[in-house]
Amino acid sequence: MQLLRTADFFGVPFIQQIDQKQSIYKSAFGGLVTLLICSASLGYAIWVFYQWQNNQLSPKISNSIYVSDFSLLDLNYDVIKLYYWKFGENQIDPFESKILLPLVMYTTNFSFTELSVINMSNETSVDGSSKYIIPKMSLAFQTINGELYTTSEMYIEIVLCSEIYLQPNEKCASQELSDEFFKQPLNTVVMQVHYKSLDSRDGSEQTSLQEFYVQIEKQNCYTLNTFLSSNLYEVQDSFLFGMPSYFEYIIGSSIQTQTNSFEYCKQTYENDVIALIYIMMKGNQTKTIFQHPHVGDLLANIGSIVSVLFMIKHLIIILNEYFLNQKILNELISFYYPDFKNIMILRDWKQKIKKISLHQKDVDIKEYKRFYKKVKQQMETKLSYLNMLYELSRIYFIIRSSNYREELKKSHSVGIKMNFPQTNENFLDSGPNSNLSNRLPMNLLVLNDEDANLLSLAMRKQVSKLDPLQEEICPENNYYEINKLK
Repeated sequence: MQLLRTADFFGVPFIQQIDQKQSIYKSAFGGLVTLLICSASLGYAIWVFYQWQNNQLSPKISNSIYVSDFSLLDLNYDVIKLYYWKFGENQIDPFESKILLPLVMYTTNFSFTELSVINMSNETSVDGSSKYIIPKMSLAFQTINGELYTTSEMYIEIVLCSEIYLQPNEKCASQELSDEFFKQPLNTVVMQVHYKSLDSRDGSEQTSLQEFYVQIEKQNCYTLNTFLSSNLYEVQDSFLFGMPSYFEYIIGSSIQTQTNSFEYCKQTYENDVIALIYIMMKGNQTKTIFQHPHVGDLLANIGSIVSVLFMIKHLIIILNEYFLNQKILNELISFYYPDFKNIMILRDWKQKIKKISLHQKDVDIKEYKRFYKKVKQQMETKLSYLNMLYELSRIYFIIRSSNYREELKKSHSVGIKMNFPQTNENFLDSGPNSNLSNRLPMNLLVLNDEDANLLSLAMRKQVSKLDPLQEEICPENNYYEINKLK
């Protein structure tokens, strides 16, 4: 049992009461400041949780270089779009006129597929002058000997029209129309690369695009090597526990341009290529971690502000200590000078004493201050623990001076008996409400329940209500008569 008591973490100390109403001194001003601090703390907590609920708190963001396997890469949208840039109404669109053909070819396990025509879509450019050419994205990756390789890449060739790529009912443009097209100024094919990203606040998808320009000249072959870069997002947005979410998007690209002769590209690609767009993924990607605030961060944020607010408590504690000290001193003075409670002090707004009265009679202010200073020093001495022990030792010596040791030892065997009434049995009632005849004369030395409270503060308030008959039976000597308060 003793071992269990020793292991108890929840033991409580005994706290001595200041009076019958409180064990810790508390003031109305301290209560007001406490309510203000608690209200401000609660209001701030509600505001923080409101911001968290509405994604107004910025997350912690960290970035690092990452080698991705692209298993989460989102390609289920139109990443690449091509169109001919028409800046005049009379310009000839080479794709609609079948002067040029957009062809796509993929590599599969390091081997090339057959060239196929990319059909024009019904979606038009922003100005509505040209239709988009949207190739199907096909990128594949494989790890070989611990290294990641792109096993599927894209080649978009813009070639002179050849009927071998057309449908049976389609024909290439005439030579005259083709010559007229190449005489046009600023023949340019625009390649749009569409990106996706995540909003760091609410995790919503955001889209953007970047345009690259491919010049079209009959005697040259323009090459545009495009290296796409992706970003792997790790979103940690759980309230307390939970697994993070992962997303991977294409977020950018870098290009490498080169201009070759038409004959060079024809010999290399075995086709009348006047522009080539090579598309692949970059090896090193970026990993971004969005660490949204969870409940621990919110509570830490709230706790830091609450701690700052509660720094005011030190000022309130100092004030309460001062008021408590004054309260105890005044009470202690009133033990020795009961009339002290009847002193009325009038102060101005500067707390300067203007008037002092006792029993409706004016008191000299200087004399009162001199008296209060002297008595205050005496009472402050009495409040010290060593002084209380010293005074108890003096009381013992005073008692010892009129009693023998053996007489004092008998006090350890003395106590108030608990005499409960029995059913239908006459008994001697020694309680405070008993008849006086039952208490005289033999019961004057018998201890009863009045003795337990005889010297307490509560009895002090009842002394003025003492029965006159009791005063006659218990006559007081000259000491009490001389010092009795009127």
